[in-house]
Amino acid sequence: MAKKVFDVCIVGSGAGGGTLAAHLAQRGVDVAIVEGGPTINTRTDFNTHALPFNFANRHIPTMKAGKVGMGSERARGVGGKTMLWNAVALRLSHRDFKGYTIDGAGADWPIDYPDMAPYYDRIEREVGVCGKRDGLEDLPDGIYNDPPPLKLGDLLLQRGAKQLGIPIIHTRKATLTRATQTRPACHYCGNCMAGCDVAAKYNSADVHLAPAMKTGKLTVFSDSVVREVMVSKDNRATGVRYLHRVTGKQGEIRARCVAVACACIQSVGLLLMSVSSRYPQGLANSSGQLGRNFIPHFNSGVDGFLTDLIGRTVVNDEGYIDHAYLPSYMHAQKRDYARSYGVQIYTGIRRTTGWARQLPGFGADYKQRVKQRFPAYVSFQCFGEMIPNAQSFIELDKTEKDEFGLYKVKAIAVQLENERKIYEAMNQASVDILKQAGGEVLSVSNFEKPTFNHQLGGCRMGSDPRTSVVDAYCKAHDVPNLYVVDGSVFPSSSEKNPTLTIMALAARTADHISDRFQKGEI
Repeated sequence: MAKKVFDVCIVGSGAGGGTLAAHLAQRGVDVAIVEGGPTINTRTDFNTHALPFNFANRHIPTMKAGKVGMGSERARGVGGKTMLWNAVALRLSHRDFKGYTIDGAGADWPIDYPDMAPYYDRIEREVGVCGKRDGLEDLPDGIYNDPPPLKLGDLLLQRGAKQLGIPIIHTRKATLTRATQTRPACHYCGNCMAGCDVAAKYNSADVHLAPAMKTGKLTVFSDSVVREVMVSKDNRATGVRYLHRVTGKQGEIRARCVAVACACIQSVGLLLMSVSSRYPQGLANSSGQLGRNFIPHFNSGVDGFLTDLIGRTVVNDEGYIDHAYLPSYMHAQKRDYARSYGVQIYTGIRRTTGWARQLPGFGADYKQRVKQRFPAYVSFQCFGEMIPNAQSFIELDKTEKDEFGLYKVKAIAVQLENERKIYEAMNQASVDILKQAGGEVLSVSNFEKPTFNHQLGGCRMGSDPRTSVVDAYCKAHDVPNLYVVDGSVFPSSSEKNPTLTIMALAARTADHISDRFQKGEI
């Protein structure tokens, strides 16, 4: 295999890499995926249905004893983060793609919603997304299976929110509520972020890569940690160099086209490590923008209890974790900040009982109060859109190396005044809804102790090679056969979960690459 030259070598097997590989293979393109982690059996390798009391320290390991792979949310394995994601699948809107034009903040994409809509359609059909067609301007409807019903706590919050003029809708998720010929429906065990042992929840290994393997056009190199993208003297990507995760042996995989899809920070890190005399500051970085414009979502949280449910008999109503979602609604309102936020709402989840530490007391009385509040617990997990700023970036940490001898990658995210205003607004909306629903507030997160999620940016898409790294098809401006296909290409983040957009971008890029092969451009 070392002597073979593939059509396309893809680094990474998650949402971007898995979708790209499957779509290319189905069109007859010969593809190699290089993945830094092992092959994982979703049916047997995860502690999917484990409970905290099964473990001495009350911490549930992601993998079963003796199984390697997803030791943390950014760990490696075939299927990538899709193995452990929450499956929230939201479309970006025109306002998200053209945020600078509309709000005067952030950056416009070089594409718009009509460019992406056919690919959103295609991905939703392939992976199976459930939800309601809510007719919201800022959250475009898609092609959905019916969602599970809202839980009792969700309905109480929805009623309170309606009195405030705030919408709460069904969460849209890439989880089957109706069985297909190849995948069963969700059985609502409430363990979505611990691996789905029936693949009712989408993961790229089972849903995209396994069928693509049957074409004979896909080869997966697992346990292969890529250390460099190779570039020829005539400025063409020629493949990758890697280290075997277990043996440490070095190897090369050659290809006519290379696509980097490791996930945001890892992709930027790989390009920064791929230095040469032509690209001393990182591959495809003539603009100096590689690593700039890091825009992860910033999070806040409000926890509390719905008074009407305190002391209620505990029933099995976990579902697939969060059934309710507060979509962006403030874009049409007068406000003193740009952009927006969204909120995932959790009620009745047994895996999130850390709140019990915040209750005062001791002994039998304390245990009784925890039991009484257990069915009444509510958590608002808020996601705000970060505006790009010069203080937020991704870079190599040249003072520290990982177990493979590669420089570690660090990401710095700094929230400024606009982020503070969004933070306060989404916390206040959550508190208002909880109180209007007759609830009591347990805790509200602090802006001075930020948390971040959904890592995005650092390899910005744009039309101008002086201010961006890749073009509208995710092709590097500097290298004509190099692509980057993950969240790092986002010029702006929106407040919406990004995975559906990453997959739609990958499908669009696959069409572009295969068309170029047919035209003889690669």
